[in-house]
Amino acid sequence: MRGISFRLGLAQAASGTLSGGYTPFFGAWLAFRGLSPAEIGALLSAGMLLRVFVAPLTGIFADAHNDRRGMMIFLGLVMLLGYGLLGWAVWPLLIFAAAIPANIASGASTPLLESVSVRLANRFGFDYGHVRLCASSAFVAGNVLSGVLVAQFGIWVIAPWLLASAALGVISVYLLPPPPKRAAHDFRLELRTTLGQARELLRSRVFVFFLAAASFDQGSHAFYYGYGGLHWRALGLSGTLIGILWPLGVFAEIALFSRSRSVVARLGATRLLMLGAVGCVARWTILAFDPPLPLIVLAQLLHALTFATAHLGAMYFILKAVPPRLAATAQSLYAVFSSGLALGLATLACGPVYAVAGGRTYLLMALMGGCAVLFAGWLAQHWHGGRITTGVSEEEIDTI
Repeated sequence: MRGISFRLGLAQAASGTLSGGYTPFFGAWLAFRGLSPAEIGALLSAGMLLRVFVAPLTGIFADAHNDRRGMMIFLGLVMLLGYGLLGWAVWPLLIFAAAIPANIASGASTPLLESVSVRLANRFGFDYGHVRLCASSAFVAGNVLSGVLVAQFGIWVIAPWLLASAALGVISVYLLPPPPKRAAHDFRLELRTTLGQARELLRSRVFVFFLAAASFDQGSHAFYYGYGGLHWRALGLSGTLIGILWPLGVFAEIALFSRSRSVVARLGATRLLMLGAVGCVARWTILAFDPPLPLIVLAQLLHALTFATAHLGAMYFILKAVPPRLAATAQSLYAVFSSGLALGLATLACGPVYAVAGGRTYLLMALMGGCAVLFAGWLAQHWHGGRITTGVSEEEIDTI
């Protein structure tokens, strides 16, 4: 058990290390390589939009093959190739050709890793939160270390940083236990079966309520992620202070994940989703009125509710409500709707609203949190705590 949780933690840490360097510096690296702001926007948005289509397909294929590990290795190799070619690409078209597939693969791999982490934690009895906090901790460490390397050697180090992180990811996923061997089977038949079961999942009112609650919650972070630092600078906060404030939310997230087993046992999935949604209403309402520093600190600490609590609720809802046969499909749909469509559309809406309303744009995010409260309440009323699909085999419960 310890060996498996360690290997999962290593895979989560590799994911966090990659995003820890990518998030603050990849746009700057693209500018360093000569891309214009319009080209940078096109490259980044292309990766986000294509994930919406690719991530569910990778989840469905992984479920049809009954092999999430194999799909993660494939996606890791795509990242390895793409980020490896970045150091050699000299024309914008080549940078696009290398970066976009790597970005898509990164976004598609994350829900598969989450699916594997939750299932193995449930099977072997260790705490999923202790594994997941490795990603959060590595993200913060990646922010700091990549920043030090950029300051010391220049922005060019981001390409090898991404390559090394992708290599660590492939190795750590390869070390995970492979799925059990199966008798010869017709993949096309399995794929048609999985597609039919995925359609049944999307026709489930309970699953739709879950997607809506999770999507409004995570999507309500759009203004904070896209414009939070910019607005704080406009209010006169120094770059150093913003650099201190930003990771406070991640530290709160880590603290919650460290106690996730007892939190989940006490509250359950629907209450966690509800608590996260209420936290969104409170956090974004506080920030909407440009509060003094102590209240900004409080709002940052509420990240433990708005992101971490809601994410835990989503993970354990999928664990309890969705058969293992559809684990990757459900995780991919959750990622696409919450971190793809909802977050992307909300980010798009925030730009013109911010130009008119400034920090009051957070009230739009609070409204999204209110919608999440409603859908979480409806989910609690309609979900009985068990499986939400019929006729889906449970016999391969031991596979990752």
